[in-house]
Amino acid sequence: MRKILLSCSFLFIFSLILGCSSADTTARQEHITVGIAADFDYLNPLLMQLSLSREVCSLIYPTLVKPSYNDEAGNIEFLPSAAESWEFSSDGTRATFHLKESTLWEDGTPLTSHDFAYSYRLYAHPEIASTRQHYLDDLLRTPQGGIDFEQGVLTPDDHTLVLNFRHPMAPDIILDHFNDLMPVARHLFEQIPPDDIRMRASEIPVTGAGPFKVREWIRQQKLVLESNPRSTLPRPAATTYMSFIIVPEYTTRLTMLKSGQLDAVISAGGINPKDVEELASANPEIIIRPVKDRYFDSIVWLNIDGEHYRQTGKVRPHPLFGSPDVRKAMTYAIDRQSIIDGFMGPEHADIVNTSLSPAYASLAYTPEERYEYSPETATELLRQAGWVPGPDGILQNNGRKFSFSLAAPVGNPRRNYAATIVQQNLRDIGIDCSLNIDENLIFLKNQNEFRYDAALSGLAAETLPFQLIIWGSDFKNRPFNSSAFQNAELDRVIARLSTPQSKTERLRDWRRYQEILHEYQPRTFLYYYDELEGFNSRVQNVEVNLLSTLYNAYDWELR
Repeated sequence: MRKILLSCSFLFIFSLILGCSSADTTARQEHITVGIAADFDYLNPLLMQLSLSREVCSLIYPTLVKPSYNDEAGNIEFLPSAAESWEFSSDGTRATFHLKESTLWEDGTPLTSHDFAYSYRLYAHPEIASTRQHYLDDLLRTPQGGIDFEQGVLTPDDHTLVLNFRHPMAPDIILDHFNDLMPVARHLFEQIPPDDIRMRASEIPVTGAGPFKVREWIRQQKLVLESNPRSTLPRPAATTYMSFIIVPEYTTRLTMLKSGQLDAVISAGGINPKDVEELASANPEIIIRPVKDRYFDSIVWLNIDGEHYRQTGKVRPHPLFGSPDVRKAMTYAIDRQSIIDGFMGPEHADIVNTSLSPAYASLAYTPEERYEYSPETATELLRQAGWVPGPDGILQNNGRKFSFSLAAPVGNPRRNYAATIVQQNLRDIGIDCSLNIDENLIFLKNQNEFRYDAALSGLAAETLPFQLIIWGSDFKNRPFNSSAFQNAELDRVIARLSTPQSKTERLRDWRRYQEILHEYQPRTFLYYYDELEGFNSRVQNVEVNLLSTLYNAYDWELR
């Protein structure tokens, strides 16, 4: 009976890819199907937050430039995209971009500098509440303190975009940040009051200029992309269709990949490392492509009292995790190597104590204390903080039990495995930790609203400029700072790293950046891991790298 049910579920999911028609067999040769664990949050760059949503949006919408990771040099270079060239003033306060004249939105309307300028105003709009609005903070300011869009963003003609900054900016910061501010079509969005954009997100058509356009999106089921024949960014996609099929259960995704119903399985951990050896022998047509040094997992300890903050807007320390010494104790208490050995294997993960990727080895800070697994040290730190065993063996402090729920997203076997190890490790030292597994979008919403005391989550933190927006004491406008960590010195370090620096100054500040995170442990940083993406060998021209799994998806073809 179980086999019959599974077979029926496969047939149902597969029928979602194209529907039923006599042309299905032919169309399948022009249709790449990709299995993912959870739906996208938004396909609107103003609103998106999930890393996979960002990757797909970069295939639909224009971007100023195209980042490229140089493996040999260990750095990121920027290539032309909507902008064919650019230059910076010698004092670092101005950037000028020259746009291609041939770029069209998918409805045939020309893409102009006015689309970018208009979109930047939307990104800054408080009701839209974009997670990327702070990218605009460095633009010129009005005397009242707001962003001066009249002088900060100039459009001398349809194909020239000029950005003026209130202080010197490092070129790579400008390129990274404004590249992430993908524009929307001004001629369409002008018809929608900005206050309504978030509320009406599901009904606003997705109109882009990239190599793909949206053919169909059925929430919680599938997203079908279609090659955009008008695209010059860089060209129309090589394959006619690419579908992302939502399959929450990992074993089902894997079985569909083995059977050929899916051409690839990506995201949410990709392929479990323990399955790689069996795939190599039983399914040699499946190729494993590792995305290295891009993703980290961590336990986000809420540094503030979330309920008090939601009710009053005021900050006070979290009753459990407001103390850095308690957060250090949590890190000592967790056997990170056990998680790696039991799930990924030591060849596929590196323990870290900050958010910085191991890809940037030249900037690495190596502390004397590595927070290696030590329940004894954890217990002593907690005792010094006033936490002692109660009658039932659970730690307590002034009558309060050390009891909380650890949240994690559904459909991610690696994080679910890690959560069970963490739960047992904490129980071993007298902490009552229950598990709460939530649907992905609910998980993201609750974390953004500081509703979880602790959450096992992660980030794709591939670029150094992105590291500078993960943290910031103004956490209301820094949504990736989901621990609500505040540190004035770290704010100053981040500000300096955003400006032009000498190599010596840059190295000094990046190491201090890591040192502060190591010292205060706003999260327990678990590990950077290799996400192993699975592809059928019939998918050709695939390049995955530090920057993106879908880096060149417009070049993918079926053999």
